[in-house]
This record gives sequence, structure tokens and C-alpha cells, in this order.
Amino acid sequence: MPRIFFVAGETSGDLCGAHAVKALKDARPDLELYGIGGPEMEKAGLTLTHNITELSVIGVIEVIKHYPRIRRVYNSVLQTIRDDRPDAVVFIDYPGFNLALAKKLHKLYPDLPLIYLVSPQIWAWGHSRINTIRECISLMMVMFPFEVDVYLKGGEWKVVNDTLSITEHKFKKPSKMKVRHIGHWIINKIKEFKPDPDFKRANAVPENKELVALLPGSRENEIKWIFPTMLKSAEAIRKTHPDVFFLISCARPNLKPMLLKALENFDPESYRLIDEHMYDIVDLSKVVLVTSGTAAFEAALMEKPILVLYRLNYISFFLARIAMKIPFINLANIIAQKRIVQEFIQYQMTPERIVPWAVKYLDDKDAYQKTVRDLQAVKASLGEGDLGQKAAKEILCLLNL
Repeated sequence: MPRIFFVAGETSGDLCGAHAVKALKDARPDLELYGIGGPEMEKAGLTLTHNITELSVIGVIEVIKHYPRIRRVYNSVLQTIRDDRPDAVVFIDYPGFNLALAKKLHKLYPDLPLIYLVSPQIWAWGHSRINTIRECISLMMVMFPFEVDVYLKGGEWKVVNDTLSITEHKFKKPSKMKVRHIGHWIINKIKEFKPDPDFKRANAVPENKELVALLPGSRENEIKWIFPTMLKSAEAIRKTHPDVFFLISCARPNLKPMLLKALENFDPESYRLIDEHMYDIVDLSKVVLVTSGTAAFEAALMEKPILVLYRLNYISFFLARIAMKIPFINLANIIAQKRIVQEFIQYQMTPERIVPWAVKYLDDKDAYQKTVRDLQAVKASLGEGDLGQKAAKEILCLLNL
């Protein structure tokens, strides 16, 4: 029985990996798929050796704090692969952990196919990692068209003001790595979304209000550091637009007590905290205030003007700014290679900066439609088709299965 070991490290990797796991199971029910994943990959057919919650941390300081736990998982994965000798290992993003693991496995087992699903963002920071990737990885599957150029041309971004382009240089060493563009799993997720016709009634959402979404994130530190600014911005918006009603998405049940605590001193008639249902919330809303991450990209691909908020502790932010080579963090801006949506990062994340843009989208139809058109173009550039099926086809082809 062919065996494939998967390594995902966070929620977005779990969601993406689930598409590949399901497609592989559909194509070859005899495959044994196991490894590190989350609830979505497990539901799709992955046997978990570890849960992504053991690895899901963000920021340099946070990684250092949890290093002993991460190291234990790393050693456990190495031991499992030594014992089982799977037919391939599939890494999903999470480059700090996965590239170190790939380098070690390539040294130990040079003939073991190492596959990467979702490229590390070498076009944003740490471009030198391309050398490790080209040396160790057999198949790189990318979600964005420009990433093919990054790997084939070896290029980094050239930044001129707020526009980007890819430079080109020659590699020092040849590589047998294959690069394939397979599209983005979020496109399929959005296409499959069907609005719940009973959503407003079930959640007591008023009919006569302009709706604005607040998506505070899926991590506790995001609720702690970002959600209060979202609420202050919402209150400022209400002062000039009293008919605006705010829908708040609770990404995970364990975050609900924190969100309710933050909402204690706010008018309950102007806010509605809703478990999950992010897509219904975004679909009904005119503007979205969102923590940077997968949810921000999903909302952008749903063609909604988004205002992206993000804050790290100052040491992590300082180190990130040194490493980052591009002026954007939201994928809609990076794919467009220009600023489409507004980003409010670190010290810029204040109601004084955020509220004027929210009000502009509420009041200025031309500005609103221009942003929608730009987001439609970004979405179209990602193409159509099933990422899972394409990934499964490439993996099976590489393994001659």
C-alpha cells in the first residue's frame, strides 16, 4: 500500500491540504495518507500523527517561546519517517519548520520524493531559501502565476513606489525540481459557497441597516492586540453613520469568551457576534475590517473592499520589517503588483487612519466600484479548476501511481 506523509503547520495549510487529501483518496482509495494536519485534513481522510495546534504559532518571539514543543514534533516526525519510509512527503507552506525538515530528509534519504504544496513566500522575504528548495524539493506546486516566474527565473521583486515586478538572474546550480501552477483552493471554496437564505433571521440581523463585517482572526493574540482597535474604529464609524450594523465572526468556539469580554461595554443593538459563518457575514456586508491572513484574502476574493489590520509584538515586527522585501502583506495587492486594498500595520493601525477609508467606501460609489473591479481582476488571474484534483494528479504522476 503506497504511503504519503503530510506536514501542515497552521489552519490555512489544513484547509488547503484537505483538498489534496480528498482528491488523492478519491483517485486512489488504497493510499495511506497520514501526518500532521488539522480537522479538515482529518475529515478528508488523513490519519493524524500530530495536530496543527502543536505547531501553530506566529512571530519570532512566539516561536522561541514554544521551541521545545516544536522540536519534539520535529524529532517525532523524523522518527516516524525513519520507521515507516513513506513513498513521499508532502509539505504545506509553514517554511520555518518544513524547509528544515526537508533539508534533513533530503540528506538522510536522497531518493525520497519531497513535494511542496503551497510555496513558501520567498518572494516576500528570505529569497535565499530558493537554493534549499531547488536542491531538496522534487515537485513545487504554486498557487499564484507569478510564483512560476520566481522559481524559473530565480527572481526577486523589484519595488518602485507601490508597484512590483520580478527581476531575473541565473542560478548557480541546476535543479531537477518541477514547478506547477495549480491555482488557489480558495477559488473553489468561494465557488461552492451558497448564501444561507435564513441567515439574517437566525441571527437577528436587522433588515434596515448597512452591514459592516469585523473579522478579528483565529488566534488569541489577534483578539488581544487587534480586535480592540476594530471596535474603536466601529464606534467612530457609528458616530457619522448611525445606521451601520456590525457583524462579528467568531472563528473558533474557544475565542468566544474573549470576544464577549471585549464587547461588554459596547451597545448590543449595534453588534452581532456570530459563530463561524464568515462567508455569509462577508457576503452580506458592504465593507470588511479584517485581521491580515487567509480570511483577508478570502474576503478580497469575494470582491468586498477590505481594510486589513495587523500588529505583532515590537521585536517580532522589527525583525519582520528587516526580512520583508515588498511593501504589502495582503495577497490581493501582491498579485495585482500594486496597492488595491488598504493595509494598516503596526503603528498605522489606528482608528484615525482606518475610519476615513471605511467611510469612503460607505459613501463614495465610484471609489467602491473601482476597488471591486480591481479585486475582480485579481480573482480572474488565479484561474479556475480544482486545486485538489490538480495537486493529486501531479503527485500521482511524480510517483508513477
